[in-house]
Amino acid sequence: MNYSTRYDLSYFSLTVNAVLRLASYNRGKQAFRENRKAEENMTTVPKTPPVPPLPPQPLVERLSDGAQHVIQVAVGSNQKPPRTLKTLLNGTLLGHPLHPVITDVPVGAWLIAAIFDILWLISPTPFAWAARGAVLLVLIGIIGALIAIVTGLTDWSDTYGAERTTGFYHGSLNIAATIIYIISFVLRLQPAAGDSVLAAIIGFIGLAVLVVGAYLGGALAYTQGTGVNHTAWEPASDEYEAVMPVEQVEENKLYRVTAAGVPVVLLRRGVQFYALSATCPHAGGPLDEGELQPGDVVQCPWHGSRFRMCDGHVLTGPATAKAPRYDVHVRNGLVEVKRIMSGQ
Repeated sequence: MNYSTRYDLSYFSLTVNAVLRLASYNRGKQAFRENRKAEENMTTVPKTPPVPPLPPQPLVERLSDGAQHVIQVAVGSNQKPPRTLKTLLNGTLLGHPLHPVITDVPVGAWLIAAIFDILWLISPTPFAWAARGAVLLVLIGIIGALIAIVTGLTDWSDTYGAERTTGFYHGSLNIAATIIYIISFVLRLQPAAGDSVLAAIIGFIGLAVLVVGAYLGGALAYTQGTGVNHTAWEPASDEYEAVMPVEQVEENKLYRVTAAGVPVVLLRRGVQFYALSATCPHAGGPLDEGELQPGDVVQCPWHGSRFRMCDGHVLTGPATAKAPRYDVHVRNGLVEVKRIMSGQ
């Protein structure tokens, strides 16, 4: 190979290398520009603010959750029917909530005991009988209060929301009043007169706490509607009202229909039809969404109250009032219902 040929090859090699380096440089420059542009675009896109963590659950709610779970286990809320203990404590057999009946005992006993204490403090010698009577009344009040606490906690275990919070404070104050009166009772058993004076003063404090707790109990019933019959004000018609064609009603199935603007749960058993108000008297749960159990019994999906479809009789608490019953007949291929008024 002569000198000219070697020179041509070298020149060609240098040219190729230069072209490759230029192409590589251009590609790198283009990539740099694209990356720079992407970074600029990223800086212009607003960043999504981080989601703040959920606030911690209030202490009252945490305490209520734990207390309700313990109470429900203790009274057998989650057991299979008939849940006799819970039904008894709810007052289902009485036909009326048991708790407000029992609360009259400590309120009345401790109020009269306070009057006796005032008489004894004014004139100890002539009214020595009042001091002895106050001891007995405080004891009666303590026994009644303990029963009221058990029944009240049973009712409270089925509450939620604002009524649960109010009930928590109501129960806490009543428990505190009971503890205060237990201290007062122990002091009354001491022989020293000074202990009896202190016991009377402590009793006055317990009565004040009890009054505040009773006020919250009234708010539960009359402001928040806890424990009231949720079907008491449902309207009724004097005439039968057609609700659905009979051929559309299958057997052993709960149907929700409306009569006089009131939701009604309808059940068919062969040629026999049953109908009740679809609103659970206890807390307003939809009975038509409940479970149909053997014996033509419907169980509320919210708290497990059970009613006989044939007459509305409540078998299992927490409900205490019967479910309103409707008379049913078939006419012209239509199922017609009419509410049976109380006493009929």
